Amino acid sequence: MTTPSIIIKPLKRGEPGLAAEARELWRYRHLIKTLVTRELKVRYKNSTLGIAWSMVSPLVQVFVMTLAVGIIAGTNAKGMSAYILCAYLPWNFFQNAVLDSSGSVLSQLGLLKKVYFPREIPLVAAVCSNFVHFILSLGVFVIYRWVLTPLFVGWPGLPPREVFWLPLIILVQFILTLGVSFFICAWNVFYEDVKFVASMMMSFLFYLLPILYFAENLQYSAKIPARWQWLAYHLYLGNPLAWVITAYKQVLLPAKIISSPGSPTAMTAPFDYRYFLIALVTSSLICIAGYNYFNGRKWKFTERP
Repeated sequence: MTTPSIIIKPLKRGEPGLAAEARELWRYRHLIKTLVTRELKVRYKNSTLGIAWSMVSPLVQVFVMTLAVGIIAGTNAKGMSAYILCAYLPWNFFQNAVLDSSGSVLSQLGLLKKVYFPREIPLVAAVCSNFVHFILSLGVFVIYRWVLTPLFVGWPGLPPREVFWLPLIILVQFILTLGVSFFICAWNVFYEDVKFVASMMMSFLFYLLPILYFAENLQYSAKIPARWQWLAYHLYLGNPLAWVITAYKQVLLPAKIISSPGSPTAMTAPFDYRYFLIALVTSSLICIAGYNYFNGRKWKFTERP
């Protein structure tokens, strides 16, 4: 009696490329769902608060950052915690998804050598499980802003009418996060130093992105010559991740008066759909390029010693 075997081989030249790979990935969507469910159960197994830890941790960190920015640094902190939390949650999703996905294929390498399934499934499952945490944390933000704030501070007002753009902003961020994850994961399979470099880069990005401040601080900064302020501001928002974090503040919270030493007082800018289109195109190109790069190397993953 012969044992059935599965031959794994890459697509031949001339066969459909990314579209065929994407269809193959879609056929295994139930496996992605299973992996995401298992990851959510395992991560908080034996913990008292369970999945609530994914919401408690950002709240504590935002509380500490608000103290540091508002009280220790002495800046105008009135209502600042809402803006920091609003920016920190999408940043937390991006950071955790990219770092978790960087080692997702390596951790399943033994299984990949024995069983066939699309090589990108561990990566996609890692991004999706962090996406679930992100959606839950947005629910915590809603409770914080429109349930707890009225009880202790007063009614903060309804979100701007641009809040209807929120699902599309979330979609752009998911596409961007997935695209970056494809690159980092593929590099990390062959060069394991990549995950340490990625972790270090996340530390830099935290301060380079408008999480603790506003993008408009760049436009009105006294440190930048006046003739370069406009260009610096728009180039800064050309970074899709910087725009995504800014957009969450714009559609969930009202405009805020900003000021810094030596700079004029100004209002934060409203939501601009033109930046949305730029971020959508840029993020889609990054995702397609990342998926193409990953697929070009995924059949060599199992050859790694």
